[in-house]
Amino acid sequence: MGQGGVKRPWSDPIVLIIGLAFVVFAVWQVMDHFLLMEAIRLSMFPYHLIALSAETTGAAIVGAVVARALVRKNRELEDLSRLKDMLTSSLVHDLRQPLSALLGGLSLAEHDSSLPDRTREVISLAHLGGDQLLQMVNDLLDISRLEAGQPLVRGQPLAAADFVRAGLRPVAQLATEKGIELALDLPEDLPEVQGDRDRLSRVITNLVGNALRFTPSGGRVEVSARTEAASGRLLVSVSDTGSGIPKEAQGRVFEKFAVLEQAGPTGRTSTGLGLTFCKMIVEAHGGRIWVESEPGRGSTFAFALPAVGVVEGR
Repeated sequence: MGQGGVKRPWSDPIVLIIGLAFVVFAVWQVMDHFLLMEAIRLSMFPYHLIALSAETTGAAIVGAVVARALVRKNRELEDLSRLKDMLTSSLVHDLRQPLSALLGGLSLAEHDSSLPDRTREVISLAHLGGDQLLQMVNDLLDISRLEAGQPLVRGQPLAAADFVRAGLRPVAQLATEKGIELALDLPEDLPEVQGDRDRLSRVITNLVGNALRFTPSGGRVEVSARTEAASGRLLVSVSDTGSGIPKEAQGRVFEKFAVLEQAGPTGRTSTGLGLTFCKMIVEAHGGRIWVESEPGRGSTFAFALPAVGVVEGR
């Protein structure tokens, strides 16, 4: 009995027995449920393994089929690309002979003093356009040969002034006609490079021609060369006061047939093959080429070539 003569419930044996019985029943129910779920899990485990194996096998089969289809499609695309390059190379190669004959006739007519001055001016413009077309043909042929792994570069010691001045001659008239100042900065102490004079001069022609194309009348294009202090390499740059190239497009300017959004009034334009040719020829000489540009402030294309007699990496 508790204090004040009140009897506590759990002091009654019957109540205590009933309470213990309920506790035992609850524990038994929990254990029975756990054991039942464990038994179900164990009984279903083989079926889970079978289902998992079936899913894995199915996924592997589907993956193999897809991979095989992708390989076949990639092989078809490679064959089409190879066929396209062969047709392009054949067509462009066939263009050289009639184009050279046409340019020869224009050259004779251009120097014929019996023709009126105006007629000779028109012929001169046609000759200039033909020269540019022939250069594009030569660039495309050289790109195709380099992509095929054919050696093109015939190395011999060259002075920078030699191939730079040779590259400026085909585009000097274009600068005059557009009213653009074409400046040249060539120090006398520049190192020699081991390279192909014809193709390096075409690199200069392409870079300067590209700069003139996107520089407005009254602008300026400067070609300069110097020796890199750190490596001793020859560094040649072509800078213009044109519309510039957007940052997001600068990584694609050397791609084959790249089409870019040009800042300023020139609008949409294609860089074509000229810059692709420049990149491949510079790299074939062991050099590198890059562009620095800001919309509205012009562009600078530069390339660096190993110098003769200079051991790099020191």
